[in-house]
Amino acid sequence: MSRNPYKIAAGAGVLALAFSLLAYFTMVGRDYPVWSPGALFHSSAEADHFDNQVFTIKDSNNTLLSEMSRTVQVGDELLKPDGRRYRVTTVNNFDARAEFTGMDRDFLALRDEYNGLTLPATAGKTVARAWQTRPIAIYHTHSAESYVPTDGTDSQPYHGGIFKVGDVFASALRKSGVKVIHDKTPHEPRDTNAYYRSRRTAVKLLKQNPVALIDVHRDGIPDPNYYIKNIDGSEVTQLRLVVGRQNPKMHSNMEFAKKVMAAADKIYPNIVKEIFIAHGNYNQDLLSTAMLIEVGTHTDSRVEAEKGATMFADALPTILGMTGTIPGNEGPAGGAGPAAQTPGAWKNVAWLLGILILGSGAFLLISAGSWDKARQRLRSFWRQEVSIGSPAKKPGANDRKKPNDKE
Repeated sequence: MSRNPYKIAAGAGVLALAFSLLAYFTMVGRDYPVWSPGALFHSSAEADHFDNQVFTIKDSNNTLLSEMSRTVQVGDELLKPDGRRYRVTTVNNFDARAEFTGMDRDFLALRDEYNGLTLPATAGKTVARAWQTRPIAIYHTHSAESYVPTDGTDSQPYHGGIFKVGDVFASALRKSGVKVIHDKTPHEPRDTNAYYRSRRTAVKLLKQNPVALIDVHRDGIPDPNYYIKNIDGSEVTQLRLVVGRQNPKMHSNMEFAKKVMAAADKIYPNIVKEIFIAHGNYNQDLLSTAMLIEVGTHTDSRVEAEKGATMFADALPTILGMTGTIPGNEGPAGGAGPAAQTPGAWKNVAWLLGILILGSGAFLLISAGSWDKARQRLRSFWRQEVSIGSPAKKPGANDRKKPNDKE
């Protein structure tokens, strides 16, 4: 029996698999985490944080750049409020080293732009009116997170102190005239699947067509003074903004985070400690204006964290009012608009096209039975397709009828 039917079946199977991958990852619902072809070669799980775990990031001169309980990995980046940007090059246990990659010109331009404008802390009350029909959505992936000095523990499953920080954050936004949805759905336990569970909450919030989607956390380093800052005459905790780098909307999320840090620094200098570009997605593929914030750490007083969240709330509606091009380009329920067409999204399209090309090539090779026959079929197909669109061949001298030729 000829082996050709088996070869054709195998090739058809490879092609069907390629088309299935394309259809699944294009049509699958938003309840599932975003897929990136790069995940085939490395884990795309979020670099989560564990209380009392401390990663330090230092530069080549052994100067401390940052501390965090979030797991640090090679390729992570830091953007400091002065515009300096660093990339993590090595991680040895809990000691990470980062190289200075230059000043972030986009951020510096934003900072200069905002420094030339008048942005009082009450500016949001005026500019936010355009967004009253589109709320800011707040939720908590790690709903048990708490603050030891005021909550008595670092973790309260299903009703953590982080909810109260979210309440104060939401209240401050509402005072500026902003519509807010604060979702207190618990996502226990705090494990590697927490972001899968909170994704369902985020998807539900997207149905309200939010202008921004903010996941509120706190850090877990034991030093209570690391985040404490005297700002505007009050002891408050600083905030860290976290952007997931394995995310097709990473560039638009990062653009949003830069604008928020620049505007916040204008109103309350140093309220935002830094932007950390971390390994993971953090459900930020759902919206170009999605953001994860960490408000202090578990050894800080929740009162200080609430003050920091209030100051941050003063800056957020201001930036949303001034940069409507980002949220305005989002379709209903966070659908992809022009702002979502990031290089990361096009990279995924390129991967999927590559899968289709490889699948088609495998089908051709298996059905032909050899490289030579596959090349012959490809050349034959190409000549046939080209000849279809080619102009008709003019009759040559040998093609003309002779007078004595019969009709």
